[in-house]
Amino acid sequence: MNKTPIKMMTIDDRMLTTDLDRAGYRNMGIAVKQVTSFQDAKNALSKETIDIIVMNLDYDKIDALLICKHFKTQPESKDIPIVVTSVQTSATVKNNAINAGADLFVEQPLPRQYFIEKLKKLLSQQTRSDDRVGLKESVAVTFNGQTLDFPITDLSISGMLIAADMKLLKVSDGEVVELSFVIPGYRKPVEVEGRVVRKISVDGNTATEIKGIGIRFEKFSGDSEKRLEKYVAKTTDKEGRMIYYL
Repeated sequence: MNKTPIKMMTIDDRMLTTDLDRAGYRNMGIAVKQVTSFQDAKNALSKETIDIIVMNLDYDKIDALLICKHFKTQPESKDIPIVVTSVQTSATVKNNAINAGADLFVEQPLPRQYFIEKLKKLLSQQTRSDDRVGLKESVAVTFNGQTLDFPITDLSISGMLIAADMKLLKVSDGEVVELSFVIPGYRKPVEVEGRVVRKISVDGNTATEIKGIGIRFEKFSGDSEKRLEKYVAKTTDKEGRMIYYL
């Protein structure tokens, strides 16, 4: 099973994102995007999906704590995990970072493998890390007043990946859609409101060919959530773990 790289945006000017180090992260499944200012970070977030933000508290060209507070109060970025790093190790420094909204504080220097394991653990807590199941059914997606059917690629209790033709499903990251699909053993469809959180392309360029759209479930109707949980628990594929597209 292929994995989509984790997109990590760093706000820093240090060796974390040198060409050599970037290659090392890429080999471990993390694509690094480096920015050096608050404005550049805002621009990046408005144009592409970022999975995790890493800020260096010691980088004097930014106020990392203020930026952290800002991102955690904005609807479009409040759910993105933020990691603050520093050579400072006092309890006060760590507490200030956490109080500003940081999800994790990591001391520098950063051993790459250790740091990546920390990032993945954090992502597994905040993104789709549930057991998944294959489902050879279609889902009715309602958006902008129209309803279209698309094949379901896989499913978990927290979201699904669908195979969608982007010429038909013209949705943006963060857009809310209504979903309705049938699971085996139940006549009544599962109905849930979901949010588009990832577009997966064949070659990494979403402007070319999309092979899937990740949708995170947010609001179930009636007993839909309970029925879905029972179905997933009975049919979980224990061999495959979720990839980082939700």
